[in-house]
Amino acid sequence: MFGYIKPSTPELRLWEYEEYRAVYCGLCRSLGKYTGALSRFTLNYDYVFLAMIRTALLGIKPNFNRGRCIVHPVKNRLFACDDKSLEYCAKISVILSYHKVLDNIADCKGAKKLVALAAKPVVGSFMKNCGQLNEAGEIIAGLLKKMSELEKSSSPTPDMLAEVFGEIMGEVVAFGLDNETNERVAREIGRHTGRYIYVADALDDIERDIKNNEFNPFVTVYGKENISKHREEIKTAVLLELNALEKALQLVDFSSCTGYGNIVNNIIYLGMPKKIDEIIKKTFKDDNTDQKSER
Repeated sequence: MFGYIKPSTPELRLWEYEEYRAVYCGLCRSLGKYTGALSRFTLNYDYVFLAMIRTALLGIKPNFNRGRCIVHPVKNRLFACDDKSLEYCAKISVILSYHKVLDNIADCKGAKKLVALAAKPVVGSFMKNCGQLNEAGEIIAGLLKKMSELEKSSSPTPDMLAEVFGEIMGEVVAFGLDNETNERVAREIGRHTGRYIYVADALDDIERDIKNNEFNPFVTVYGKENISKHREEIKTAVLLELNALEKALQLVDFSSCTGYGNIVNNIIYLGMPKKIDEIIKKTFKDDNTDQKSER
């Protein structure tokens, strides 16, 4: 994932923030346990959102403990204890990282490709304990290939590419769930989350992609000089995805992990709209239009 799914931390209650951070620490510990200490560097806060959704869908009541770690050796910190949800999220984060590296090797050039080539054996070594998720990895690889082919086609639109990334995230959220209803809900959550991530990432990279002469769907469709004219259209499309995500999340029962529901609501109502506003403000810095989200 890319770092676009975070809460608005000033709006979290103190105990909610501690619980949110505890899930991150729990994921970090699970990565160390299942895929090796170095694999912890593949983790970002987006996976806290995934872990909370999976925990609720599986009906797991999370347990917490306090302890020290290499990063925080002095102070005891709260962490979520390892369970099926954290194990899955730790392993799927490694799988996503590995296939992203392969995708960068295939599609990038210059320094970015060299970094991916150097990272491949390291990230590949993390995969040795993810065997039971190979099927998910194969599906993700197939969809990334589909994205690559679309990017190289004559007229790839942002919507087409966002939909494929939505399929990837739908697989990530839903894989292995044995309840048919929960699986359908999970795929919807993943689909709209993935579409949001793709658009946010593409917008965030416009300036860099133009500078490096790399593919960007908004540059391809609108042209370098005309992107700013579509600012409100793009923003509206992203907010529609967040509205659809909100409706899907209303179908998730957070009763086994009540605090997670409050944190997830903060993320979708405050954190994600705030993040997309920041990206739009940066991307369209010459546009003085009001930047406030209206949800």
